[in-house]
Amino acid sequence: TPPPVARVVDSTAAGDSFAAAFLAARAGGAGLAAAVSAAAALASRVIGTRGALAPGIFEEGETP
Repeated sequence: TPPPVARVVDSTAAGDSFAAAFLAARAGGAGLAAAVSAAAALASRVIGTRGALAPGIFEEGETP
């Protein structure tokens, strides 16, 4: 379980991020609990920043 978010900045795309991380984890072979944990971790990063993307999720030089 990810730690609680200290401050919610913007909830834009939190649900989409959760779903994407969950599905990616399951498609990669993760079990249900691991997929939910990965999804919650990403959603918690997304709601802690302004906009729909959490900083640092792309490698340098990559674009969404």
